[in-house]
Amino acid sequence: MDKRKQLARAIAERERRNQMREWSSVPWRWIQDCCLTMDEADNGMVKHYPDKEYLQLVCEVWQRENLLAIPKTRRMLLTWIMLGLHLHAGIFRPNSAIFVQSKKADDSDFLIQDKRMMFIYNHLPTEYNWPECVSKQYRLNFDNGSYVMAIGQGADQLRQYTASYAMLDEFAFWESAEGTWGALKPIIQGGGKVTLISSAGPGFFQRICEGDI
Repeated sequence: MDKRKQLARAIAERERRNQMREWSSVPWRWIQDCCLTMDEADNGMVKHYPDKEYLQLVCEVWQRENLLAIPKTRRMLLTWIMLGLHLHAGIFRPNSAIFVQSKKADDSDFLIQDKRMMFIYNHLPTEYNWPECVSKQYRLNFDNGSYVMAIGQGADQLRQYTASYAMLDEFAFWESAEGTWGALKPIIQGGGKVTLISSAGPGFFQRICEGDI
């Protein structure tokens, strides 16, 4: 290989490393530049995340806060944006323990597998050196030491682990929401991040969103 090609490759590699450093510190930019979604309401069309101000705000607040509770409505892409953010943690934060929790473990597993989180991972730009990710039932394992685990509702589900990140989906409709809340406090106190997202509904989740807890 002549020196000009070597130099061009070295420059390209340096630019890729610089870009990875930027994405590591700005999750919203990584989601905008690298991530795709699948719109099942539009015949499974593959799309970029929309450049919406409220989605950027959600990313920025999530990045700086340890606890976030957000009511959602259909078509807001909040589930997709949260899956993207937690995938970002798995890729850029080695040795992270990330939990996705729904009413049932199978519902959680759906969120992390091929039609959701792994879909995002499998459609990342191929010219970058992403950590390898292996998908198993209820779990994604990254070769940087991070993992994502799908679990069902219940306080005991999280108490047995030391979590770095926890995403709880449709929290307003859990029978064990209040009991699970007690298991989340050690995560927050230990510096981890907890995100509650749900369609709006009366009860414990509403009280959290209104600041009554």
